[in-house]
Amino acid sequence: MDILVKKYDGSMEKFNRDKLAQSIKKNGGPAEIVDEVCNYLKKENITKITTEKVYKITRDFLKKRDKSAYLKYNLPLAISRLGPEGFAFEKFVGEVFEAYDYKPVYVGKKIQGKCVIHEMDIVAYKNNKILTAELKFHNSRSKKSDLKVVLYMKARFDDIVDGGFYENKTPRQVIITNTKFTYNARNFAKCAGVEVLAWNYPESNNLYNFILKSGVHPITAISAIPQKAIGDFIKRKIVSCRGVLKNNHKELKNNFLIPKEKIPEILKEIKAVCDFSEQEKNNFNLQQY
Repeated sequence: MDILVKKYDGSMEKFNRDKLAQSIKKNGGPAEIVDEVCNYLKKENITKITTEKVYKITRDFLKKRDKSAYLKYNLPLAISRLGPEGFAFEKFVGEVFEAYDYKPVYVGKKIQGKCVIHEMDIVAYKNNKILTAELKFHNSRSKKSDLKVVLYMKARFDDIVDGGFYENKTPRQVIITNTKFTYNARNFAKCAGVEVLAWNYPESNNLYNFILKSGVHPITAISAIPQKAIGDFIKRKIVSCRGVLKNNHKELKNNFLIPKEKIPEILKEIKAVCDFSEQEKNNFNLQQY
């Protein structure tokens, strides 16, 4: 197909059918979705398109055909919609770590280093391990965390170590982003012994898999909830589907931005997402984390 695709970083490339097929396969979608997307593009006589638009068209076909694949494919968009600020992403990732039996988990905890006080986005405890994590949230999927981020965090982690915060515990120091790290950032992190977690990096234990295996799904994945109500939930630090269902879904009933007649539809969608998330969680051994 002779179609030019504008990528998230602004560069252009030819439409790659195999690349689309790999993306659909990765998320467990049926192979015939590739033909449906290609036939749609041909029927509409499209010669130029954005990656974002291809993603949306594919997502819409998956939503009609395969709910599980749709939820997986839609996950990066749902995560990006937790913005524009990063606090909701921090709260969400905190809940993900809780699903891996990190307890307690603190969001925005101040730690005394040797030289100065540091505020860490996530501090979590598990057995003999203390995890300290800095999160870099980006609304745009083209935005990358660069070498300066890793250099800065390496210095902060070292000061925390020198301040004796970890005592006799094993430190796990992580920088997490919902997009990508640059090549130099990844290389320096590997050399300096700093763990980095991006959407598709490392290849197997990346952020996508880390979230998927946890069974925690963002509230922004629920299309039936009005956008203003989503914003209200996030302001009140309710960022996951299971968070809405707590206390007999009282938060859902009491949200004045949600019409009462829409509640059954919303509950049905939330429960379907939670059932899917629980099935994904049961497929994996979470103790490895």
